[in-house]
Amino acid sequence: MLTGLLLLLLAGAGIAGCIKKHIFRIKDPDLQANLKQLKEQVWYQELAEDPRSSWLLASFEENGPLKDVYYVKQLLENDGSKDGFIRYIREKTQ
Repeated sequence: MLTGLLLLLLAGAGIAGCIKKHIFRIKDPDLQANLKQLKEQVWYQELAEDPRSSWLLASFEENGPLKDVYYVKQLLENDGSKDGFIRYIREKTQ
């Protein structure tokens, strides 16, 4: 019974995704455009130019939180998220 319920939920999520994508034509945000906008930020450039933190940012772009478009948008739109990200990078590279 539990397996059937999980399959039903999974099918519902798939159908909802198809409706969103094909009927309403709602596209997911573009990661590359948001990442480009993030890299234009002064604070990000300062972190990228620092040899201690540049490797960590490159790692985050390949396999970390900077591969998630919603996380990148959060960094662009929310000052608290941005400050927390900067603090985290600085703590990890000390």
